[in-house]
Amino acid sequence: MASSSSNIDLSGPSFCVVTGASQGIGRAIAVEISKCLGPKSLMLLLARKKQELATTASLCQSDKVEVLYNSIDLAKASEKEMYDVLHQALSGHKASDFSNCLIFHNVGSLGNLAVETSRMENIEELRQYYDLNVFKVISLNTQFLKIFEEVEDRVIIVNITSLCAIKPMGGMAYYCSGKAAREMYFRVLAEEKKQIKVLNYSPGPVETAMIDYVLEEAVNENLKDVFTSFKNQGTLLKPEITAKKCMKVLLAGKFAPGEHVDYFDDE
Repeated sequence: MASSSSNIDLSGPSFCVVTGASQGIGRAIAVEISKCLGPKSLMLLLARKKQELATTASLCQSDKVEVLYNSIDLAKASEKEMYDVLHQALSGHKASDFSNCLIFHNVGSLGNLAVETSRMENIEELRQYYDLNVFKVISLNTQFLKIFEEVEDRVIIVNITSLCAIKPMGGMAYYCSGKAAREMYFRVLAEEKKQIKVLNYSPGPVETAMIDYVLEEAVNENLKDVFTSFKNQGTLLKPEITAKKCMKVLLAGKFAPGEHVDYFDDE
């Protein structure tokens, strides 16, 4: 891991957004980051499932952190709706009230695993996939940067990526290409905006509902074999374990701008 600046200090009041926070990795990240935030911090949790968001919020709430949540389908939300959700969460606060302004882009999906890469031709389905996993992530990030433009040097962005962003995995053309495009956007942003801290964190193979989805839907036998092996050998990571590693990497602050850091990378 490349070395950059010193440790990231979250002991002051922070504003923190976590997308896909209703379950799995997103919920685990929200819980872990809530433990790190200083007094008078504000968290905003976003996902579609309101009841599950409420559960996550209850796990994050403390004397130091006020937790808000909003049920929103980011795949369909307009730029104005995204901006309004962020702006309304800040009600009564100014951007400059916060020592750190964080956003964790965790929202994502696997895409169609039931079509071979050489047979992909449903452009509308591809558009919908890229809307959620790439275009709307970029759009939400842009709205976040608009709101915190005057304190850009306090902005911290964490994109939850995957080994599949840099290494092809047979049977996962939707997922691999989407993760690659999304990660490259954040790497370019980091190149242009040196004052913003940007981390691409790859959580490793995690025990979530996505694993069962792969086993049920994938037509690529090798892909099925890989994930079956993960499951049978007990090598899948618990969401809480990889979330703790994400916080450790983030707080250490040793990553280069936009660097891809994997759970299994040496510290």
